[in-house]
Amino acid sequence: MKKDLQDKECYVSFVDVPTRHKVRELTTAKIGTLIRISGQIVRTHPVHPELVTGTFVCLDCQTVIKNVEQQFKYTIPTICRNPVCANRRRFMLDADKSVFVDFQKIRVQETQAELPRGCIPRSLEVILRAEAVESVQAGDRYDFTGTLIVVPDVGSLSLPGAKAELTTRTRQGNDGQMEGIKGLKALGVRELHYKTAFLACSVQATSRRFGTADLATDDLTTEDMRKQMTDKEWDKVYEMSRDRNLYNNLITSLFPSIHGNNEVKRGILLMLFGGVAKTTIEGTTLRGDINVCIVGDPSTAKSQLLKQVSEITPRAVYTSGKASSAAGLTAAVVKDEESFDFVIEAGALMLADNGVCCIDEFDKMDPGDQVAIHEAMEQQTISLAKAGVRATLNARTSILAAANPVGGRYDRAKSLQQNVALSAPIMSRFDLFFILIDESSEMVDYAIARKIVDLHCNKEETYDCVYSREDLLRYIAFARSFKPLITEEAGKLLVEYYSSLRARGG
Repeated sequence: MKKDLQDKECYVSFVDVPTRHKVRELTTAKIGTLIRISGQIVRTHPVHPELVTGTFVCLDCQTVIKNVEQQFKYTIPTICRNPVCANRRRFMLDADKSVFVDFQKIRVQETQAELPRGCIPRSLEVILRAEAVESVQAGDRYDFTGTLIVVPDVGSLSLPGAKAELTTRTRQGNDGQMEGIKGLKALGVRELHYKTAFLACSVQATSRRFGTADLATDDLTTEDMRKQMTDKEWDKVYEMSRDRNLYNNLITSLFPSIHGNNEVKRGILLMLFGGVAKTTIEGTTLRGDINVCIVGDPSTAKSQLLKQVSEITPRAVYTSGKASSAAGLTAAVVKDEESFDFVIEAGALMLADNGVCCIDEFDKMDPGDQVAIHEAMEQQTISLAKAGVRATLNARTSILAAANPVGGRYDRAKSLQQNVALSAPIMSRFDLFFILIDESSEMVDYAIARKIVDLHCNKEETYDCVYSREDLLRYIAFARSFKPLITEEAGKLLVEYYSSLRARGG
């Protein structure tokens, strides 16, 4: 029994460190200390084997040198341990007797909520080892517990195509001194820049327990949802299910500061509840996520609706169509500055996987960029074939888009397709279209003006929230655990309505 335990590799990790730090707060004063950071994953690298302790054979006298520790670079023994031999360079690695461990690099970025006004999001490279690899996905938010380390930025100094090696600077003894940096003579430079990295030993998801990532989980049953709730939370869900005015109360709780447009709010609420994904006998996947497009005149709260959804939904991405490229919306293949390998960097649709992607100014997108999201909107996948990288990535997201009519104002004399600058393939991928027209009405104008004034005066009675954000998300997650079936009468009604729309040219 003792021998079995001795042969096993054990890795120690720390959890629930009291203080959580932001990426922006990591300074040199925190180097070498145990801390916890939080952020959103924007890039993941492939898993590579890392040499931890090497066994080397002297090529001059065949002496075996064991347990040579490695520090993010290939380190050979300083000198042969044979007193007679003075070899310092000629060593060969015995891979069979060396110890390797899984190694993965990821990039973590500040979330939108943590970003100070007028600042660009900062990112940090995080290193995962052993069982921590392949435990994160691009777009998710995580807590990492570990140590902030300093590595030389040799990637920017080496020649293109050359492999760059990292060397960590570790503390030695109690004098606080750090080991010098080795292996830089080949660069032929004296100046050296440093950068910080985070060596993580523990990874924990920080998404809300009933966030959007949980909403789209197909294998969650009603009983599983019940086990995840406390008695108080379950009683609240049951109380909401008995509410006779639940539909309207959910709408007012979802958009408490926006007046009117109840039909649009209902459509967005149905988008959050979603449909049921299915798979045909041929293996074709039928998406269950709903895509919604809002077309309307200026000052009709289109952008406000999108902002509200992106803020209330944990796994949501807000972007502008004019300022987004095809790679920024789907995924980009970039070259790693150190290993020079090509890696995939997630775009907005990948970051919103199992969530909602809000795209404002959708009509301002270039036609070439609109074509790039055709596959993501229908098949909910993103296929890449660039720079030797071939991959099919998941983009299981609902798209909530806002667009302005051609000419700025909606023309009732024209059809919907004539009023928007969208191609027919893009329009066919939206399930719901809503048209908002800015018409003059004394009663409506007074109500909107009164609402805006009360909002600026911070009057509490302005917000008509019946349910809190947590209750709202919890109820949506509970409702999505059901898999309803269409009745014969409902199916007949849908077929007849679709036929009538097609007959009218819709």
